[in-house]
Amino acid sequence: MGLISKLVGKRGNPAEAAIPAVPTGEAVTRVMKSLATGAPAKVAKAGAEIATALNTVETAILAIDIVADLLVEAELLTATARETESVGRRALIANRYITLLQTISDTIERAEHNGMNLLDGARSTYEIKLDSEERASIALHVANLTTDAEGLDLTSPREEFASQIEIERTIAEIDAARRTASRIADLFADSSAVLAERLARLDQDFGPDAAQATKPTGAGH
Repeated sequence: MGLISKLVGKRGNPAEAAIPAVPTGEAVTRVMKSLATGAPAKVAKAGAEIATALNTVETAILAIDIVADLLVEAELLTATARETESVGRRALIANRYITLLQTISDTIERAEHNGMNLLDGARSTYEIKLDSEERASIALHVANLTTDAEGLDLTSPREEFASQIEIERTIAEIDAARRTASRIADLFADSSAVLAERLARLDQDFGPDAAQATKPTGAGH
């Protein structure tokens, strides 16, 4: 599975390929237009699903922020290892780096909300139905931010950073992982902005009761 999914029913391209935005705005707009003369129950369902989708994306964004901070710390560790001559000191740094990798894995594993984890690479997409007839839905972006080869591709040091070659390889892996995490963060931030704007319009048109999430942000933690 690629790092980032495309639309429902389409296969993902490699990580470096251009990622088209999921047409969340269009899907929500269509539903909102159909709700203009619809029953209050339909309005409430669509509002709840949109709000829950937003909270799911925001849960993922919080996890991405944590991973980004951990990658900065990892970069600093490996830079220290590069300048350290002591084999024993390098081994201690390598152990700390392995702990950071486990923390990244734990963070991604906990990034679940409403039964959906957008960051563990287990699914090619997540689709949230906006009406009981399932005529419209939101296809949420997903990504793989695990440390596996299919995700951030961060490997544990096998030589405890004893060799400069291993240190330089690890530094290159971290740099690539940071760029990947940054791209994914931007992608999810765009989705969050679209959903938040639609919720604001729903609140304006139908009142605050039309946009109540079924679960708050971070419910999966």
